[in-house]
Amino acid sequence: MKSKANIGITLVIVFIVTLIVGIMLHLKGHGIIIQPRGVLKTVHWIFGYAMTVLIFVHWRQFHKMLKAFRKKFRWFYVDTVLLIILFIATFLTGTVKLFSSVKIPHLGLWHYWMGLAMSIAAVVHLIRALPAWNRMRRCARS
Repeated sequence: MKSKANIGITLVIVFIVTLIVGIMLHLKGHGIIIQPRGVLKTVHWIFGYAMTVLIFVHWRQFHKMLKAFRKKFRWFYVDTVLLIILFIATFLTGTVKLFSSVKIPHLGLWHYWMGLAMSIAAVVHLIRALPAWNRMRRCARS
């Protein structure tokens, strides 16, 4: 149980860093360039892919529980499925942007908006999951 809580805490920290650095990178479109830009891109890339690994581990830990929640906790289930879809869209647009040899118009903006939508869904997911997370932490201590 303790490892599940630790993965969750690590996921939240990595998510926050990825979100903040992503917003800092987006500010270039508004004429605000934060330097060193290359370092920010690298941090965003590393933390984004670390978040991908942690999300996969988190999903493996809780996917059976999520299936059980489908009927009893419908809104939590819906939010989690929406979060997964938005994460995949954000991941794909970011990966295509990173590895594409040509600049695809508006792809960065799509990645940014998908990331913001995913962030909102993640915050809702976290708020709805906190009571269960607190119970897990209490069980891990005893």
